[in-house]
Amino acid sequence: MATSSLSGPSSLLLTRGPGLVGLLVEIGIVAVALVANLAVRWLTLDDLALAVSHAHDLLALEEAWGLDWEHAAQDAVRAVPWLGTFGAWFYVWGYLPVVALALVVLYVRHPPAYARLRNALLAGGLVGLAVYLLYPLAPPRLTDLGYADPIASSLVEPSARPVGIANEIAAMPSFHVGYLVVVSVVVLGVTDSALVRAWCVLHPLLMAWVVVATGNHWVLDLPAGVAVAVLGLWVADRIARTGDEPPAGR
Repeated sequence: MATSSLSGPSSLLLTRGPGLVGLLVEIGIVAVALVANLAVRWLTLDDLALAVSHAHDLLALEEAWGLDWEHAAQDAVRAVPWLGTFGAWFYVWGYLPVVALALVVLYVRHPPAYARLRNALLAGGLVGLAVYLLYPLAPPRLTDLGYADPIASSLVEPSARPVGIANEIAAMPSFHVGYLVVVSVVVLGVTDSALVRAWCVLHPLLMAWVVVATGNHWVLDLPAGVAVAVLGLWVADRIARTGDEPPAGR
């Protein structure tokens, strides 16, 4: 078995640190990621008009490609009222709590898989934040194009859009879809449970429908989210391969 050539702080890229110090390091990483997200939000606060303009352009592109499925998804919600409630709750509780649960379980039971998940989320997140900064995009619900906002009338709106934290003009890429794809890929690598494996496939697909049906994302935000996930996983796996390389001269 190859011995990692990394040591000290660099070894944290390959696993988690031991004990309380390791836990504090991971909490610090989460705090830095949150600060980065807030910084992007503050830098784009005045870009709503530009974000709506970008949304019109994106919809025109979807129409040209035959991918303007947003109204069809919302028609189902209008026809079956409980779907709107389900979508609102799933949008909230099927996202960050699931990501957090996966991180906690892997942190305790599969440290290398935890490191892979953490590295992939961070790498993909950095790319996503850069896109948010350079290309602010309003979601369908914030445009004048007739899209409904089921979450606005639900009990979970404060959790879905915490005041002062949520970036309202960050539709592309969809982190809801991208991050869940990352979680699913990493969990698939460490589980033999047929039930868990089925969940890994179905959960991101259901979220993809939910984010469109609730007016929070455009259809093209979904493949953008998957692309961020793939890039994040590539970076994480590259880090792991680098760590597995034996030192030169051995």
